[in-house]
Amino acid sequence: MKEIVYSPDYREKIRELRIYLDFQFGNEVRKKVFRSIDQKICTLQTFENLGASIRDMYGIDVDYRVIHAEKNYIFYDTDDERIYILNMFNEREDYMRKMFGANWGDS
Repeated sequence: MKEIVYSPDYREKIRELRIYLDFQFGNEVRKKVFRSIDQKICTLQTFENLGASIRDMYGIDVDYRVIHAEKNYIFYDTDDERIYILNMFNEREDYMRKMFGANWGDS
């Protein structure tokens, strides 16, 4: 089973989400949301190609994939030994521009 490695960017997003959910909705909602996100990420250990290919969807020359969990897009990459959780963005964010830069899809 591949090891899951979380980037500092992802860890910061989780910290921010924890604060937001606790403040807005309380501990029980936060636990439910985090459980769902954790389950989705752990599923990657069995089905690492579960997420959509960024290359296939957008033509960007990266091997990253993306999964959707609890109103968030989670970007990840893999190698022979690990699954790297790179970043997470709320679905309301301009996640492609934030992940790949200001001109990823500009003409």
